[in-house]
This record gives sequence, structure tokens and C-alpha cells, in this order.
Amino acid sequence: MPSGSEEIRDFFTRILCAPGADGKLRALAQKGTLEELFPEINAMIDVTQPPEYHPEGDVFEHTMIMLKHMAFPDPLLGWSVLLHDVGKPLTRSVEASGRIRFFGHEEEGASLAEKILKRFKFAPDESEVICHAVRNHMRFAHVTAMRQSKLERLMKEPSFGLELELHRLDCISCHGKMAGFDFLLGEYVRMAPPEPEKLLSGRDLLERGIQPGVRMGRILKDIRRLQLSGEINSREQALKYVNNLRKDEIK
Repeated sequence: MPSGSEEIRDFFTRILCAPGADGKLRALAQKGTLEELFPEINAMIDVTQPPEYHPEGDVFEHTMIMLKHMAFPDPLLGWSVLLHDVGKPLTRSVEASGRIRFFGHEEEGASLAEKILKRFKFAPDESEVICHAVRNHMRFAHVTAMRQSKLERLMKEPSFGLELELHRLDCISCHGKMAGFDFLLGEYVRMAPPEPEKLLSGRDLLERGIQPGVRMGRILKDIRRLQLSGEINSREQALKYVNNLRKDEIK
């Protein structure tokens, strides 16, 4: 088993990015290895949650189900999932009515995540993304009530895509209510800038001696790709690209 901080980090990253991450972590928990290597995650076991919001079970079970549902696992998303509720064991309380609460678990979780990631020697930029996701994951539950200006700022944040996927996994792994996710997805599509008009057509290439067929299609596709990436920004530049292709072929 790994011993050093970086070895432990890499060990868990490999687990999080491979199929069956939930099963592997469950096995580590049963053997006692998880408690030894990662006590903060092991502490989530048997931390019960309100059944009306979390019919799936305790905090550890919820997290394992999220990992199971990751369609496109990557290190930042995997670690964000693993740590998003790490503050719950420290903030759990029970009201006189019997209702279970986790007041401030996201802030407590972000603080704890920062210490964990520092211990495992994560790069500062990676730690920032993960801690931001942990600290802010609850705000996605209230997006339908956000002011439009605040909503637009949220969707323009660099890590919005990762945090939206974290929110999706969070919802499908507990109560299954997807209204916030569906709303955000719709707003994101609505805000996306329309694609610019194509710079050249098949007629333009035909006028320059390029016959219809596979070659013409490939050239038009390449020009479109370069346009969308910002490498070609005008009709004149596109025509110059075509002329250079022809010169290269003559050589």
C-alpha cells in the first residue's frame, strides 16, 4: 500500500478515474485501509442523513453512488465528488423534532478539503478548483431563484462545467430532483453565442478550381474549424488559406 502523501494522492486519483471506483473504496473501507489512508472519508460512514432528501443512505453511501454515476471521470471531478460532503460529519446536528441538519457543511468541507489537498501535495490551481466546487455546491440548489445577473456570472465561471456535473451527480444520487440542473442547462444553451456565418461556401472553392467531392468537404471543414478556434477571422484570410493550399499542391 502507498505510504507517502504523493503516493496516496496518486493511488486515490487512479481509483477515482477508473471504472468501479465505488466498489474499490468500499473494499478499502471493509479492510480498514480507508481509515488508515484517508480518515476524513472513512468518517462519512454511518453519518445518517434526512431520509426525505437522502433515501439512499448515509454520507458515504451517497458519495459512492455519485462515483458510480460518473460518466466521464477525471481527477478534478473525482476529487470534487469525493470531498463535496466531507464537512458533514463535523457539522451534523439533530433538532428536537428529530430533523437532521448539516449547517455550514459546505464551508467546513472546503476548509477541510484545503487541508487534505495540501497534505496530499496537490498543485495550487487544482486545489483551488476542487475547494471552490466543495464550497459552492449547495448554491446550485437555488439557481431558479437567482437574479439574472448573478446567474450569468455563475455560468461564466471557469469551473462552471465541472460544478454543473457535480450538481447533476449530487441530485441523481439522492432525491433525484433535476429541476435546477435542467434550468441551468437551458439557460447555458440560451446564453451561448450563436455560431458565426461560414466564411466560404462550396461555390467559392469551385470558382478556384476545387471540384466537389471529399477534398472540397475536407477543406471547408478545416476552414470552419480554424474559424471557430479564432485562427481565421475573415473571408480574406479564408481565401488566402485556400490559395496557400493550392500553391503547396503545385509545388
